[in-house]
Amino acid sequence: MKILIVGGGIAGLSLAIALEQRGYQADIVEKYSAHSVSGTGLFLPGNATRAIAQLGLLDDTLDIAVPIKSQQILDSSGKQLSITHTEPFWGPCGPCLSLPRRALYKILLGAVRHTSPKFLTEVQAIRQFQKRCEVDFSDGRSGIYDLVVGADGINSAVRQMVFPEVAPAYVGNVCWRFIAPTLPGIEGWTVMLGNGRTLLAIPVSDTETYVYADRALNHHEAANGSMQMGSLFGEFSDPLSPLVENLSAETQIHFGRIEEISMPQWRCGRVILIGDAAHACSPSMAQGAGLAMEDALVLADSIATRPNLAAALASYTDRRRPRVEWVQKQCKARDKMRSMPRMARSSILKLFGNALYERSYTPLLAEI
Repeated sequence: MKILIVGGGIAGLSLAIALEQRGYQADIVEKYSAHSVSGTGLFLPGNATRAIAQLGLLDDTLDIAVPIKSQQILDSSGKQLSITHTEPFWGPCGPCLSLPRRALYKILLGAVRHTSPKFLTEVQAIRQFQKRCEVDFSDGRSGIYDLVVGADGINSAVRQMVFPEVAPAYVGNVCWRFIAPTLPGIEGWTVMLGNGRTLLAIPVSDTETYVYADRALNHHEAANGSMQMGSLFGEFSDPLSPLVENLSAETQIHFGRIEEISMPQWRCGRVILIGDAAHACSPSMAQGAGLAMEDALVLADSIATRPNLAAALASYTDRRRPRVEWVQKQCKARDKMRSMPRMARSSILKLFGNALYERSYTPLLAEI
């Protein structure tokens, strides 16, 4: 079977590895260079590290990742609203970890044994026939494939070719992401909630902390382009406020609108979507990487165990859709709660913080 994976990020590389584990070899094309991966961080809940283990890469990841044993929520004055100890909850599944995004990318890229991704190469056209796809590439080549997998992210070119009516939808927040020097007093996953603003910090190494900040803006305001963080987070106190106040001019800040993809079908003939190309959602559940790796494992397993490709693709969507829809629903609920009036939000988190966490994540403890 000839398989083309479009996209050489977490989803695409995970699929290539999972296919190799089952005796298949795919072609991979990636429009960016191998050196263009974002320098921000990743938080991996237990289901994501279980997927890494199933890819055979947990030991490599543990060598460089930071264990995250607690997740605490504070108000903007620094008062604790809730704290969740992650080890007892995720114990049967896998540890919660954090690390630089580039570090996980290097692990995945190094684990692809039989395929060399073609970087700086785009798909320009996909023509489908009864049991094949003819694909044109930006370097002038063409190829015939039994299956084309769109693993090329929220702005997927593959999705645009086969589902032109689907576009990313703005969820109501803009965000800033950057890496800052680690400061004393920031342990584990720590978030502070303000008035329409969120500030999150997660250590990703002994010396670096991943910082995520977002602000609620209507569609018109968000369309006006990037903006400076400046005094937007002036209401926040210790322990996280110094991460914003002490930003150096050299800090690389990634700014963008938070968008989602919701679509009734991920498959069109011999083309299938995985990861953010199929179901991007807000980062409230920290499930982008985890869902992408799970998608890859389930699709590879379906290809290897079903009698034909049509059955394999149907099995993949049937197995993945309930889990993905649960995560998207929970992201919306958590985002809505963050936007509640301060007093109501604080009361809910003080009384039910751990219960809400368990409710959101318990379905993800189940095997994929």
